[in-house]
Amino acid sequence: MKLSPDFEKFLSFIPEILSRDESFLKDLESCTRGVTIRKGDYLIRTGELCQDAYFINKGLFINQYINENGNECVTGFSSDSMYPFVSTIGYFTQVPSEFEVKAIEDGELLCFSRTDIERLSLGYPAFATCYQNVMLMIISKLYSMFAVRQTCKAEEFLKYLYTNHQWIVSRVPDKYIAQYMGVSDSWYCKLKKRILY
Repeated sequence: MKLSPDFEKFLSFIPEILSRDESFLKDLESCTRGVTIRKGDYLIRTGELCQDAYFINKGLFINQYINENGNECVTGFSSDSMYPFVSTIGYFTQVPSEFEVKAIEDGELLCFSRTDIERLSLGYPAFATCYQNVMLMIISKLYSMFAVRQTCKAEEFLKYLYTNHQWIVSRVPDKYIAQYMGVSDSWYCKLKKRILY
């Protein structure tokens, strides 16, 4: 069975035994919908109940937290080239989201409902293992980046991004990286100049 081109990148995360299983592929395609989103739009907003998980075929997204005073904090990045799976913690807790996911480039995604992911996990043990591995990858990303950020001075952390996550500094607008680092835009620009020149 040949799936639409939208699935090609996603299938690279799926065990080979499943990518050759026609029954699984039909089931997967029947319960997946494509989503397009414009730059600046929100995939998930604060207060919404997140029932879906997404795979990014094209685009770049930021996770944000906004407190009761309206102060914004960027908590992470996801893109078509790195960390292509995106959702919010509300997907697991089933309470309205305290976070939002915003597109900072036009995006194309595959959308999977929580119900369908759980059904596929029960029906296909290899998919259940794959799903668990993806969740562990997301958790690992969050904790490792947080740990590095907390244990480094701002300049050291920016060097770390340039060395280990070039895709962030080359694609994400400076203001969002500054928010992620907890520094002002002007201080971020000074640090960047120090590192690059």
